[in-house]
Amino acid sequence: MWKCTNCHHVEFADDKPERCPVCGAEAEKLVPHEIPGVKGTKTLKNLKVGFVAESQAHQRNLAFALKAEQEDYPQMAKLFRAIAEAEGIHAFNHLRLLGGVSSTQENLEAGFERENLASSSYPRFIKEANEEGNASVARIFTYSRDVEAGHAKLYKKALEHMIRESDTDYYVCGICGYVSDGELPDECPICGAPKEKFRRVD
Repeated sequence: MWKCTNCHHVEFADDKPERCPVCGAEAEKLVPHEIPGVKGTKTLKNLKVGFVAESQAHQRNLAFALKAEQEDYPQMAKLFRAIAEAEGIHAFNHLRLLGGVSSTQENLEAGFERENLASSSYPRFIKEANEEGNASVARIFTYSRDVEAGHAKLYKKALEHMIRESDTDYYVCGICGYVSDGELPDECPICGAPKEKFRRVD
C-alpha cells in the first residue's frame, strides 16, 4: 500500500505506481504506507469500499431529509437526519482506520491539493454535459467548478488564520455551496442567490 505525500491518497497496490492516480505526482512522492493494527489487503480494500458507501449513505439520507421537510413530513426528516448522522460516524471510523485523518495542518494541505484537483475536472464535465444537451447539469457543474476554486483559496487562508490564531465566520450558500469567509454577502457571487439563502456554519 502506498500513500501520496502530495494529496494524501492511499493506493492499494503491491508494486509502487509510476504516478499517483489522483493528483499525478511522480513516484518519489509515493511512500510505503502501513496502518497500525490493520493487517491484510482485503481488509484494507474493504475499509475503503466501506468508507465510500457510508459517505454516500450519509449524503443520501441528508437529501432524503430535505425532501421530507419539503413534503411536510418533519418526523421522517428527523429520522433521515439521525440515520445520516450514524452513517457519518461509520464513514469517519473507516477513514480513521485507513489513516486518512492527519494533523490539522496536514489536513488543510491535503484539502487544498484535492480542491485544486476537483476544480480541474469540471471543465470537461461541463463541456460533455453541453455536448449532450444537458444545460441544467452543465450549470450545476459550473457552480461546482467555481465553488471548488474558492475552497482551495479558503484552505490556504485558513493556514494563515491558524498561524495567527485568528477567528472567522463562514457562510455557505444553500443553492450552489459557495463559502464566504468572514462576511455575509448580499448576493452569492457564483449563483446570485440572496443572502437569505446563506447559513452560518459554527
